[in-house]
Amino acid sequence: MRIELLILAAIAVLSTPALAQQAQGDADAGAEIFAADCRACHGGMIAPALRGVVGRQIATLPGYSGYSEALKARTSQSWTEATLDTFLTAPADFAPGTLMSKSVPDPQMRADIIAYLKSLPPPAAS
Repeated sequence: MRIELLILAAIAVLSTPALAQQAQGDADAGAEIFAADCRACHGGMIAPALRGVVGRQIATLPGYSGYSEALKARTSQSWTEATLDTFLTAPADFAPGTLMSKSVPDPQMRADIIAYLKSLPPPAAS
């Protein structure tokens, strides 16, 4: 029993830096990625605006009607760091039938994009 606890403690200590690094995003780097790779769709009428997306229920941006049925089926969930990370990794796996075709396979780029999205305030109420 004592050896098992020591092994578990060693695993926790060794894996913590990797987990912390994976979770850390740079909002400035994310802004650059967003401007280069995301803004063309998410800055206009093609895809929903992402200001205030973190914490919002999926597929519920007021005034946007272009959501796929795949995302509309997930309105009971919210966009959290975890759901955004999963979605950006493989959109079609997260919501088969989604209109989002671009994935972000690099974990650091995803973390940076998510950090940037978190830094954006929600849209002003109309």
